[in-house]
Amino acid sequence: MREGSQWIVAARVPIMAPRPEGDRQALGWSVVYADLDRLLSATRLGRIVDAGYDFEVAQLDSKSGSARTFANSSATPLDAPVARAIRLPAGFAPAIAGSDLEVAVRPRAGWYPTSELATEIGVLAILAWVLAFGTHDLTHSLRRLQERLAVSRQRQHALSARLSAEIEQRQDLQKSFDHARYHDAFTGLPNRRYFMNQLDRALREVRTRQRPRIAVMLVDITRFRLINDTLGHTAGDELMMQAARRFANSTAALECVLARWGGDQFAVLLLDVPSPDSAAALAGILQDALHTPFELRKHRLSVTASIGLTAVDSAQRAEDVIREADIALSGAKKDESNRTLAYAPAMGGQAASLVSLEADLHVALANNELRLVFQPIVDLRNYQMVGAEVLLRWGHPVEGLLTPDRFLAIAEEAGLMVAITRRIILRACKLASVWRQRLPRGREFYLSINLSAAVLRDQGLSEYVAGVLRETGVPAAALKFEVTEAALISNVGAARDLLERLHSLGVQLILDDFGTGYSSLNYLQLFPLDYVKIDRPFVSRTGSDHASSGMVTAILQMVPGLGLTAIAEIIETEAAAQALQQMGCTFGQGYYFSKPVAAEIALQFLRDQPFAGLLQTAESSAGETVVVKEVILSEDDSPTSVLPAISMSAGEIGDDQPTPSEHAARPKRAG
Repeated sequence: MREGSQWIVAARVPIMAPRPEGDRQALGWSVVYADLDRLLSATRLGRIVDAGYDFEVAQLDSKSGSARTFANSSATPLDAPVARAIRLPAGFAPAIAGSDLEVAVRPRAGWYPTSELATEIGVLAILAWVLAFGTHDLTHSLRRLQERLAVSRQRQHALSARLSAEIEQRQDLQKSFDHARYHDAFTGLPNRRYFMNQLDRALREVRTRQRPRIAVMLVDITRFRLINDTLGHTAGDELMMQAARRFANSTAALECVLARWGGDQFAVLLLDVPSPDSAAALAGILQDALHTPFELRKHRLSVTASIGLTAVDSAQRAEDVIREADIALSGAKKDESNRTLAYAPAMGGQAASLVSLEADLHVALANNELRLVFQPIVDLRNYQMVGAEVLLRWGHPVEGLLTPDRFLAIAEEAGLMVAITRRIILRACKLASVWRQRLPRGREFYLSINLSAAVLRDQGLSEYVAGVLRETGVPAAALKFEVTEAALISNVGAARDLLERLHSLGVQLILDDFGTGYSSLNYLQLFPLDYVKIDRPFVSRTGSDHASSGMVTAILQMVPGLGLTAIAEIIETEAAAQALQQMGCTFGQGYYFSKPVAAEIALQFLRDQPFAGLLQTAESSAGETVVVKEVILSEDDSPTSVLPAISMSAGEIGDDQPTPSEHAARPKRAG
C-alpha cells in the first residue's frame, strides 16, 4: 500500500475474544507495518546492481494481469527476467488473492552461463528469505504486542475488581455509619433520633387521618443505677440488653417502634391504637415481660418498670407528645402502687406548678423564706433530750408552709441542694453556739443534719464544715450528719471520701432509714458510721408485734458489735418506747415525744428535763400561750437572726406536721 511517497508493507491480524458459547468473537484488527525501502535496503539489492544485474520488485494483479512496480534498478521494464514470488508466512494471505509480491532479476548485459545464473538465483533466494524473515519478525512483534495487550487487560480487570470491592466496602461502611447513627450500640434497638423521626411521620399520618390514633410510652427500668453501682456498668448494660430482648419479643406481633430512649429508659411508639385502653394493655404486657428474674453475673435480680403513656388522636408536635409521656412517667415513679400511668390534662398543670415552684425556690433563697425546725432525739433510759434532727420548711408566700417532700426533689434537680445544705449547716452551728451560752454549763447536745446524694458529691463540704465550726466555736461533737443508703449508693467512691474527711473532723455520722436499702450491712462496714436509725417498718406501734420485736432485738444485738449506736425513729406510743428501751435501744425520736418544733421550744426542751415531763406539761397547757421564735435560713452572719416573735398555744407547736398516720404514708424527708 502507498502512504504519501512511500510504499508500506503491512500485515493485519484479527483480535479475537472468547465467548460464553465456546467460540471466539472478532473485536477488531491489529496492524503492523514497515517501510518497503528499508526492507529492500536490508536485503542489499545494491550489490546485485554492482554485479551487473537489474532488479524489479512488483506486485501482480491476477484480475487485470498488470503489474505494479514498487522498486527497480532500471528505467525500462526488464526483458525476459527471472522472477521469484515472495512467499508469505503460514497463516497470512495477500490482500488480494493472486497478487503476490515478486522479485525479477535480469543481467544488464544479457544472460550468463547456467552456473552464473544459478549463483544469482541463489542470491535471489537469499533475498526472498530475508523478506520472509522480516515478515516473520513483524508477526512475532504483533504477537508480543498482543501478549502485552492481554497483560494490560488483566491488570485493568484487576483494578476494576479492586475498585468495585472498595466501592462495596465504602457502601457497607456508610450503612454501618447510618446504622450507628440511628441505633443503640448495646441493645441494637433504634435510638432516640430514629424514634423521633418515626414519631414525626406517625403524627403526620394522624393529622392527615391515615391513622386514627397513636400512643407513646416511656419505660423506666427501676434499680438500674443500683445495679450499675454495685455490679458494674457491664452488668447494667447486660440488664438493658436482656430487657430489650424481652420487650422486642413482647411487641413482635404489634405494629410499633421499640427504641432505647436513654440510660435506663425505653420508648415505644404504638402505631395501631384502637382505643387508649389498648395502649394500657401493651403497657401491661411490657410489665409482665419483666416478671421473670434477670440473671446478671451469677445474681438473680427482680426488676420492675415505671411506664408513662399518652394517646394521641389529633395534630400535635412530637416534643409535646414526649413531654406528656414524660410527665406521666414522673407520676408513675412517685406512685409505687401503680407502675403504669396514662397522661391526663391535669398533669400538665401539675408540671407547670413544679416549674413555678422551682422558680420560686430561687427567690426563696434570696428572700430567706426557708426555715429550720427541730425534732428532739431522746435518751430512752431517762427521757432526757440529747439532741435534735434539723428539718427544713419553706414559708411560701402563696402556698403557705411547705414540707420538704414538696420542694426538696425540685431543689435536687435545680442544683440548689448544696447551697441550701451549707446554709443549714451555718445556721445550725450559729444556733448551737447561742444554745450553749443559754444552757447550763456542761449541758451537752447535738444537732443532726441530713445530707442528700447531691451534697455527698460536694468535695468542698468538709473544708466548709471545718470553717463554720471554727467561726462559731461549736465543738464537732455538737454536729452530726445523717445519710441514707439511697444517697450513698448514688456515688459510693465520692461519698466515702467525703464522709471520712468529715469524720476526721470529729463530726459523727448516722445511717438513716437502716434496713430499708439493699446492702445495709455492707455500708455499715464500708463507711465510717457511728449511729444507725432503725426505720418504722421494724418498730411496732404498740410493742405487741412479736415478729417485729424479734427483728428489732436482732438488729439491736448486732449494732453494738459493729461499734455503732442505735436510734429508733418514728416512735408514736408509750408502749413502743418502753419496748424499745427493754430491747436495749438507747435513743429514739418520734411524735410520742414531740413533733418538729421551733428553735425556742427545742431549747426549752433541752433546758427543762426530763423531757417527758415537759411534754406532758405542754400537752396539758393547751390554753396557755408561749412565745415561739423560728430560725430562718439566711446568710446573715448574726447567729441570733430569727423571725419576729409570734404567739401560739402549746397545742399548736408543730401543727404544720402531718398526724402519725399521715407520717407513715408520706415519703421519708430528705433533709
